[in-house]
Amino acid sequence: MTEMIGNKCIELFAESIPGIIIQLSAIVSTINSGENVKLMAYLSLAVSLLTTGFTSATISYDFDTDPQKRAFNPEFYGYVPDDGRKRALLFFMMILMSATQILIKALLIIVLGSIGLRFPLYYLLADMAFYLLYKVARRDFIYWLPLEGVVGLISSGLVRVVVKFVVDFVAIIHFRHPYEVGGLYFSLNMFLPLLGLVSLLALDLATENHSVSTLALLKSLVTILGGSLIVLLGAFLLLMNKEYRITFLSTETGGQMTRRLFLEGDDVSKAQVFKKHKSL
Repeated sequence: MTEMIGNKCIELFAESIPGIIIQLSAIVSTINSGENVKLMAYLSLAVSLLTTGFTSATISYDFDTDPQKRAFNPEFYGYVPDDGRKRALLFFMMILMSATQILIKALLIIVLGSIGLRFPLYYLLADMAFYLLYKVARRDFIYWLPLEGVVGLISSGLVRVVVKFVVDFVAIIHFRHPYEVGGLYFSLNMFLPLLGLVSLLALDLATENHSVSTLALLKSLVTILGGSLIVLLGAFLLLMNKEYRITFLSTETGGQMTRRLFLEGDDVSKAQVFKKHKSL
């Protein structure tokens, strides 16, 4: 399963997310120029959003419903309910949440780019630097894979960057795991792009390169997307097993979780701990 999530994250990082940004940018540019956007362009974007959301939801669903993972760490895995109807609805909510999140983040990148081509790069680099420094400060930078020395350090850096980038755009629920982004950081990170986009539009920082009608459309779209994200997240929290809601507010690091599992877990859990990086 680790190989599966790695392959899917690379696909999201290198293909799906950049593709959606390009598609959405082309649509916004066409609208801004006063031309009509063809129906196929909207359909193509919708398909890209839903397939990306499906990939995100599949990662989270497969990990949470894996019997071995539920047995190893029952405090984290198990939010997907046993009822078939609730499971289907929860999976659908995850697809829509990811699709909404990537639309918001992509719009933020596009609006920043309209202010100045360098600003999206500055924003992404600053956001990534803060995250990596946060991980270092909490002694949580080294990834759980049992790789030592320079190889372990480089691989940890690469994995942290890819996971953070993917979470920013797609909000994969599984990545609230202490070995990944962490619960509280994940939850706050979901709403930062929305707050940034609302701030840019409210302060009229993108007025020079967008027509009045385009800005009005963007503001309306952001209002709809923001409301949709809140409603979808609320529905998700209602459908999930309620005892796992606390995992979205957890500040536990990977090392803290590993030590807890070793001290409190059964023999099977303790054996699994030795498969992780020794620094944990």
